[in-house]
Amino acid sequence: MNTIDRDALRDFYDDYYNTLDDVRLEEWPGFFTDDCIYRVIPRENFEAGYTLSTIYAESRGMLVDRVMGLTRTQMYAPRYYRRFPGPLRIVGREGDGVRARHNLLVVQTLIDKQSEIVLSAVCHDLVVPDDGRMRLRERIVVFDSEMISNSLIYPA
Repeated sequence: MNTIDRDALRDFYDDYYNTLDDVRLEEWPGFFTDDCIYRVIPRENFEAGYTLSTIYAESRGMLVDRVMGLTRTQMYAPRYYRRFPGPLRIVGREGDGVRARHNLLVVQTLIDKQSEIVLSAVCHDLVVPDDGRMRLRERIVVFDSEMISNSLIYPA
């Protein structure tokens, strides 16, 4: 894979969000490079240049640990998430990779409750070719509210 075009990038994100929506969490870390950065950060901190994040990982191994924690050790009420990505924009090129940006809305449904929005955000990503496929080297999810639902337990 020499260059990443818009169609390939859209297919990548379709696979990414379908994997999460189908709760195939063990596959999620495979969308990232070994030396990735994954952050979920409030807009206020992001705009001020602060790095303090609500969720932070600096390697695929840390993402694997997060999945293990979600699937094997934590207790929480059963729920479903649906992710609604907005229009995809390629905002730059970096070597063979592309910098992409899109809005993201995450809706949660608990079995006995109505659906609710748990995240309104913009994603700043660096997608690169890696070992014959596209992977995220960097994903920074900037959420709009100063408060985030404590029920955001699954990845964005």
